[in-house]
Amino acid sequence: MSASPTPEVSEKSSKNAVEQLSENVAELYLESFSFTTAAAIIGYVDRKVCVTLTDGRQLFGVLRTFDQYGSIVLQDTVERIYLPDNRFGEDYLGVLLVRGENIVIIGDVDIDKEDEPLSKLTRIPFPEAKAEQKQANEKSTVDSKKKTKKLHKFGLVSDHFYVF
Repeated sequence: MSASPTPEVSEKSSKNAVEQLSENVAELYLESFSFTTAAAIIGYVDRKVCVTLTDGRQLFGVLRTFDQYGSIVLQDTVERIYLPDNRFGEDYLGVLLVRGENIVIIGDVDIDKEDEPLSKLTRIPFPEAKAEQKQANEKSTVDSKKKTKKLHKFGLVSDHFYVF
């Protein structure tokens, strides 16, 4: 006569099987959850990305690796400056290490669609674009300081930021 398993034993093995299945499913869907750490950029590795830095610069390159501090290594990096009147300047930087504390945002770039908007813009030499951007930022800073002084006369405070 064969002994059938007791209900307690089959219930325990059933719970273990469910727990094991739940862990396997969780591993499969781990990438779909949003991370609050540097691991949030794991899906961007070996893909072309756009990185905006705290000083306002925009870098485009292939993300090769990152660390726990959010520092990244970009390969085939270019710095791009967009200007009014449908103009832009671009400078090749090569391989670049960017500290995580200097990164504002990272986004992936669709390489099939990247060149389409650029074809509608006029490319100018990078030093010229950099000089024009610097001049515009200085003017913005002067205007902002004037506005702040006017508001202070009335006891008001102006929240603003400076772009370098």
